[in-house]
Amino acid sequence: MKQWIGILLFTTFVLGFTSCYNTSVHKPDKLIPKEKFMKMMVDIYLVQGMNVGSDTLNELKNLSQTDLYYSVLKKYSVPDTVFVRSLIYYSSFPKEYEKMHVQIMSSLNESESQFKPKEKLDLEAK
Repeated sequence: MKQWIGILLFTTFVLGFTSCYNTSVHKPDKLIPKEKFMKMMVDIYLVQGMNVGSDTLNELKNLSQTDLYYSVLKKYSVPDTVFVRSLIYYSSFPKEYEKMHVQIMSSLNESESQFKPKEKLDLEAK
């Protein structure tokens, strides 16, 4: 069941980016507000980028990507069905969704710049 959520998310992203016209998707009753949705997407992209390798904590090794997705949903107190419906709705408007995606990527880039070293380390000097 949890793997289907990941597959559904991926399929929705692909369909959202490949559609060239406005679809007749109706606004869901419990639509996640745009700002909250974008914050959730930032967290989901961060979860996707987590590398659970040999140097990570033992607690993280036992978690699947789906568990991490559900942790984001729990953080924002959003049921998975509401998230999926909101994702389908927002992605049914490709131009607006692309603008949202640019803002999401900008937010991720800002976060990344906080953790990057300002100067490259000179490892050969040691």
